[in-house]
Amino acid sequence: MNDRRLLVVGLLAAWLLVCPRLSSAQNGITGRSAGLAGSSTGGMFGVYAAGWNPANLGLKANPAFGVTFLSVGTSFGNNAFTPEYIGKTFVEGDTLTDEKIAEILGKVEANDLGIYGFSGIPILGVSIGPYALNIDGFALARGNIASDLLALGLRGPVRDEVYRFDDFDLQAMGYVSASFSFAKRLHPSGLLKELSIGATFKYISGAGYLDLVEKHGSLQITREKISTDGFFKLLESRTGDGVGLDLGVATVVEPLDIYCGLTAGNLIGSINWTDVTAREVRFFRDDGLDIDSLTDKRYVEHLFNQNDTSYSVGSVTSSLPSYILLSVAKALLGGRVNLYGSYYQGLDDAPGHSRTPRLALGSELMFVPLFPVRFGFSVGGTEGFQVSGGFGLKLPGYQLNVGGSYQRGVFAGAQGLSLAVGNYIGRSSY
Repeated sequence: MNDRRLLVVGLLAAWLLVCPRLSSAQNGITGRSAGLAGSSTGGMFGVYAAGWNPANLGLKANPAFGVTFLSVGTSFGNNAFTPEYIGKTFVEGDTLTDEKIAEILGKVEANDLGIYGFSGIPILGVSIGPYALNIDGFALARGNIASDLLALGLRGPVRDEVYRFDDFDLQAMGYVSASFSFAKRLHPSGLLKELSIGATFKYISGAGYLDLVEKHGSLQITREKISTDGFFKLLESRTGDGVGLDLGVATVVEPLDIYCGLTAGNLIGSINWTDVTAREVRFFRDDGLDIDSLTDKRYVEHLFNQNDTSYSVGSVTSSLPSYILLSVAKALLGGRVNLYGSYYQGLDDAPGHSRTPRLALGSELMFVPLFPVRFGFSVGGTEGFQVSGGFGLKLPGYQLNVGGSYQRGVFAGAQGLSLAVGNYIGRSSY
């Protein structure tokens, strides 16, 4: 492999790792939740309750007033490569040996190269007592790159070998959500010290939709000819709207004052995309190759017989990720240590979302009240194994929360990363 190809492949691999591919899609990522590995539902009150458990708005710990602004969270990664591996493997000026190429392909041949990502931007959130209004922007995406394509790029074409590209996949969507949440405090008896039920109603305005719904392709080069055949169909839209509904229940159990919560997310949740365009690309060739003509631009442009057509298909409906979230929380040492736990079960398979269950645990240390420190870890879900950390700045009437996590590894050996920062004004939400 020449240096030029090595550099291109290295840059491509780096892009696949670090470019946010527009993870917990259930509720966004906040600076506090990122530091606690997503275990923080039992501590999410006020404007943050809407995305985790709207019933928290009815508990006594809920603040009377709060506003969130200038916040952002993102999570991205892949299933094969780490920055450390890329840096050691793709070195400009070096040549990849056959052994190294086999090692690279061995990392992706079983499941191809999968990439995933999620970004959430809380544009504005306001809570007053048991009510909250939130406007958020979301972008979710996932893709799959066939291992045969990587083999073709790394090794070059091998005579008589058949390359298949059926495992390509791409799904992505972006939308803005305007949600209204409220809770009703009930009057429990027995061991239930507090009990609240809540709901979040969402109106969704779609901003972009992509879905590769059909894909197949193959390539074979023999001594006599090139044989290739492929067909890809991509649906795309820039307009759509829909609705969503989350329901929640939260309680505090005596005598240990343990918080317990249940959230059913997107029980109703879909986006109806309109003005959907289908783009179909078909290419084929079953003929010889004139080596001397490869320097002729017109010959190369017509090397493959290609048909590219676009047409309207009307409307398409896509579902929002639905899930069940169970959560617990317990304050120790007079509130100086807060422990959190959650179990998340996705009910469908969608961008930024997985049916694989996820268990998360986290700890928030408040020994210095102005400077809370957070740690957490989780297993399962889109992220796989995840370790997290974060901190906050807690002043009278203002909070800054920053958090992040490594996925399937740590530091330069991680295959994914989550980062979030949030600003909050109002009564303390924790």
